[in-house]
Amino acid sequence: MIQLLIEERTGNSGARHAVVWSGPEGAVAETRDTSIVVRELFASAKERVLVSTYAVHQAEAVFAELASRMDALPSLSTRLFLNVARPYGNSESTEALLSTFAGQFRQAWPGRRLPEVFYDPRSLASGHGARAVLHAKCVVVDGRRSFVTSANFTEAAQERNFELGLLVDDGPLAKSIEGQFETLIEKELVLALLP
Repeated sequence: MIQLLIEERTGNSGARHAVVWSGPEGAVAETRDTSIVVRELFASAKERVLVSTYAVHQAEAVFAELASRMDALPSLSTRLFLNVARPYGNSESTEALLSTFAGQFRQAWPGRRLPEVFYDPRSLASGHGARAVLHAKCVVVDGRRSFVTSANFTEAAQERNFELGLLVDDGPLAKSIEGQFETLIEKELVLALLP
């Protein structure tokens, strides 16, 4: 009974899901903090990590825990699905844009070992009619825990903005999300950028 009371008071009830929040708390704070949840997920990974996000800024900070875990566990498989955008009015070749993005990513990555990085080639289309963005934001760890969120992988989104997410401990859901991304790779709807 005491353990149940402690878990209830600390918000660690062993529940299969938790509401995750960034920014100032409301009057009733029954949520977990986005940046803390992301760091905990990365730190606990043993087999595989899938991350999808629209924007990445301050990669050194937001991915430090994941990079550290990857360096400590050489068998940890890590896949990032990132939006590589063509800036408005930009006429550079797709190859030049990809080369610049890959170089900046490599330079900002805080670990020794790089993750696999995939992108949606439609995000680099010249015409607006064909352009699309990779906007899904989620983390899946070890085919078991899924975090689906409005927060990008930026310091602002994980610390200051109002962002909402749901952390779920459910194998079938995690595997379903992983399967969606695996299908995108198999059908070449997303392409490998790194390594």
